[in-house]
Amino acid sequence: MSSESLAPAVLLPWAIAHHSSVKRYALVAMGVVCALSLAACGTSDNTSGQSAGPNPTPLRTCGALAGVNNSTITLGVVFPKTGPAASTFENFGIAAQLRVNEINAKGGVNGRRLVLNTYDDRNDAKTQSAVAEQALEDGVFGILAASQQQSMYPALKQANIPVAGVPNLPPYATDLNVFGVYGAYSTGYTSTASAQRLRAIKASSIATVTLKSPGALSSARGFVSTLSSQTLKPALPIQVLATADSSTAVIAAKIKKSGADAVNVISLVESGIALARSLKSQGGKKVTVLVNGLIDPATVIATDGVLDGAVGAPYGFVPLQLNTPEVKRYVAGMAAAGVNPYSDFAPLGYIAADLMIAGLTSAGQCPTPEDFIRIQRGVTDYTGGNLLPGRISFAPGVTPDGDPAKCTWFVTIRGESVLPDTGPTCGQLVKVQ
Repeated sequence: MSSESLAPAVLLPWAIAHHSSVKRYALVAMGVVCALSLAACGTSDNTSGQSAGPNPTPLRTCGALAGVNNSTITLGVVFPKTGPAASTFENFGIAAQLRVNEINAKGGVNGRRLVLNTYDDRNDAKTQSAVAEQALEDGVFGILAASQQQSMYPALKQANIPVAGVPNLPPYATDLNVFGVYGAYSTGYTSTASAQRLRAIKASSIATVTLKSPGALSSARGFVSTLSSQTLKPALPIQVLATADSSTAVIAAKIKKSGADAVNVISLVESGIALARSLKSQGGKKVTVLVNGLIDPATVIATDGVLDGAVGAPYGFVPLQLNTPEVKRYVAGMAAAGVNPYSDFAPLGYIAADLMIAGLTSAGQCPTPEDFIRIQRGVTDYTGGNLLPGRISFAPGVTPDGDPAKCTWFVTIRGESVLPDTGPTCGQLVKVQ
């Protein structure tokens, strides 16, 4: 267990090439649900539609409260800081600490300073259970989470510990103490946002390429289920990559032969780049490539024009190229810390901390987990500090934990530039066939 440190924010430019872990396949379903995500509104520091108001000196009449004393509230962040999946979740903890530092600089939450402890689960089930037990022993009020593992969730549910995290796991659909930063987890429903975006570029025949993993295949089937709602048709059966670095030449040839005019790559960014390169090398009619997770300008520059004309979809947050105060503040703060703001899931760490701050603020001077959960389950307009492309409802929807993401704010690649759309694309939820 350790505490993350972070320098104060100053406005600095940033561009760092990102190298992904080979252990990221289980996140593909999350990436796609993320990439079929949400819309923007709210305030800088209290962005759930809830107002924190001033931060007075806390009342000293509270009884014993888990993780809360007269001057501080202790939280934990659980993610793979080390191990084979560390690059996948790179800078998640630093981004969370950035948001904590911002609220502490304004007096904390209702007069109490937040303390954020880091617990490294190494993306290992046994380790995650152990660090969660340690967090409970340390008396944390709540947990910020990002991992491919879910072994800790039964214990956190039993202890009624509020969790704010990346909703790539079933507890983000079923456990009422668990809140997904961009909506609920769902394999039964998916948004039409990506299909709508492809229709907007006048595509009509769509190929789908995915990884050979249960989550990725489920996401691919979900996407195909949305095509008919936009009068699009599948060009050929779902094409499957054995691994993210599998050769894409054969699949590219099949796509060309099928007459497809667009392809949705439900895989890692590297797979999308490889497929775009293969399609370009084979000539013929241009096929637009939709690459989930494509946001980093350094990645675009490194491809030497291969991605020109491609469409990208951030993992659940707004494009970091937007010229808004909230985006600029996040990018500047991460750059000041010497880390890449464009790390795949780092913005979700920042939003997870923001969600926890919003819930604590609403829970009042003597916050309890019960009050936090009850109040947050009634929130229907959370915006993640204007970093989400759509308002999120934590009230019961198609899952007990709410609805999955409906909106995505896409980008288009022009040469070496990443150009955000003028606004988010918000779809309808369609039941997966």
